[in-house]
Amino acid sequence: MEVGSASPYIFMYSFIFIAVSFLVIFNFLRIFISLTLSNIIQARKIALRNRRHMTARIGISIIIPAYNEEKDIYRCVDSVYKNKYLYKEVIVVNDGSNDHTAQILESLLLQYPDLIVVNQKNSGKATALNNGILNYASMDLVMVLDGDSFIAEDALSKMTDHFLKDDRLIASATNVMIYNPTNIIEYAQKIEYLIGNKYKASEPGINLEYIIGGIGSTFRKEALVMVDGYSTDSITEDIDLSLKLIKAFGNKSAHIDYADDVVCYTPPAHNFSDLKKQRFRWKYGRFKALAKYRSLFFSTNLKKYSVTLTWWKLPKIVFFEEVMMLLDPFMVLFMLYILVIYIDFSVVLGSLAIYLVISLMASLSDEHLTRKETVLLALSSPATLPLLYIINVVDFYSLVKSIALSKEILLNENKISHWTHIER
Repeated sequence: MEVGSASPYIFMYSFIFIAVSFLVIFNFLRIFISLTLSNIIQARKIALRNRRHMTARIGISIIIPAYNEEKDIYRCVDSVYKNKYLYKEVIVVNDGSNDHTAQILESLLLQYPDLIVVNQKNSGKATALNNGILNYASMDLVMVLDGDSFIAEDALSKMTDHFLKDDRLIASATNVMIYNPTNIIEYAQKIEYLIGNKYKASEPGINLEYIIGGIGSTFRKEALVMVDGYSTDSITEDIDLSLKLIKAFGNKSAHIDYADDVVCYTPPAHNFSDLKKQRFRWKYGRFKALAKYRSLFFSTNLKKYSVTLTWWKLPKIVFFEEVMMLLDPFMVLFMLYILVIYIDFSVVLGSLAIYLVISLMASLSDEHLTRKETVLLALSSPATLPLLYIINVVDFYSLVKSIALSKEILLNENKISHWTHIER
């Protein structure tokens, strides 16, 4: 009787254990393959860059929308002018700032007389971007920067090279790195970005890229004009624009890329509250953009859209990755249950080891890290899983909150687009 009554629990335990182990291994293989593919692609790109000697030049307009950016706007503008690439114009659109942003821009005009400063009443980031792009930009390419970000000294020349070598390239994301983390929450974001960037580097080669992030994102101006610029009904205007461009031009004859050699720096969210605020905006905005451009899912227009994007990547985001995020707390509780009740460390140690390997692969292969950063990341790699779980907790919160607003998202009822600054 006791054996018979225990057997269902043994079966359930075995099933859950196998399921959890399978998911851990699956995620490891998925990330491991992506990182390996990323490193191969990166090596090929480096070899190509070393062989290529560009003589042609293409002009690039850098648009910086700014609202209350007094702490960072000088560094942002100055970093663009420190780029020795000559064929550039810098346009700052001051969106009705009520701090000292306007005065700092006036001082920048004295230092850089060719700087274009546009003052407008407060209308939102997307409107500021469209004003700069459609009314002031005169170059063939447009790079978009956030006012609190800054770029590496060779970013412009390297980005223009990507567009010069590929006539069909219409948009490219950049290698965004967290700048100067000083606490655990900031350091967790540093590791997240590092691994995420490696993952992104593997995507363009098989037409999976679908988000051209806001910091340093670069476009052919002609393509932006053809789609009327950024939509003004989204709180994540960059994700919306990315899918808008894919919807209009496809991703087969038109190319979307990730420029791993173009480095931009951004400050992290400094505390848990700001991280929640930031990630909810990202999650809500991504769901809203996916709902808005849902016709891309399972598209039969195979001449225009890649199967890898419309039949794999986009459905996987909604029907696998987000579902797995909902199950994540239960998986963690089960791992703790095994640890406490059966004193079985296998799943926990296996997960820690997997993310240690992933972190080492990402940090040791990144050519943009300083030697000090590489050493620190390598030494902290055993803590990768608990650090990333800080991000997981925030993502879970953002997902649950977005699900609660699913009707609003699906019907696009909330068309408010406004600035959502976090603490600087």
